Amino acid sequence: NMDDPNGADDVLVPAAKVHLPKDQPVKVWLRSIDVLHDFFVPEFRAKMDAVPGMVTYFWFEPTKVGEYEILCAELCGVGHFSMRGHVQIDTQEDFDAWLDAQPTWAEMQAGITPKSYSAMAMRGRDVAETNGCFACHTLDGSVVVGPTWQGLWGSTRTMTDGSEVVVDDAYIDESVRNPAVKVVEGFAPVMIPYDLSEEDMRALIEYLREETGAEEPMSADRGEDAAPADAVALHAGDASTQG
Repeated sequence: NMDDPNGADDVLVPAAKVHLPKDQPVKVWLRSIDVLHDFFVPEFRAKMDAVPGMVTYFWFEPTKVGEYEILCAELCGVGHFSMRGHVQIDTQEDFDAWLDAQPTWAEMQAGITPKSYSAMAMRGRDVAETNGCFACHTLDGSVVVGPTWQGLWGSTRTMTDGSEVVVDDAYIDESVRNPAVKVVEGFAPVMIPYDLSEEDMRALIEYLREETGAEEPMSADRGEDAAPADAVALHAGDASTQG
């Protein structure tokens, strides 16, 4: 309940990586908005189904500092292969430092952090969430299946063939529709193509621009004339939308 004052100090982490303290019991609550999934951390010998229409939970207590992979252990659809994340087990001191740096729900509502977005960018974030982009891409600089989206817009990315590409409208558009044309160095070409509507694509691009802090307004035309001659695909990794 977004209006519940008791949740004002809750912390929301919009990333595919969660930090937890060592030697502390953890209770994980799960729910699904679409189909049956399963939250599984092999090294912890801990797993539980996420079931539409109900909330499930399980307990575990991590005992070793390190980073461990989170998997979906239920064949849930075409995006199953990329439903992965990470859990970072920290010392209590490191965990407290990480937690202190996270915005609370009250701070997010007040616009203290993260930054506020336009209506189009908010739609773009919804597009990213609906298509599962955050299962592969983070906003905090950490790397999971694909490259992080932190500082993405306007950055220069190096491809596996050694070429360099500047991230712009045309680049992101192409990367979503034809993700295997160019592959970002250090990542596998695992993303499948997505045929987003023109409106959803524009919204996603605007979200990435505003997330990066770009001040330049989004161009009304992203046709061939607006794209530089050397604009190529971003990659499997840089702007994926995962079903």
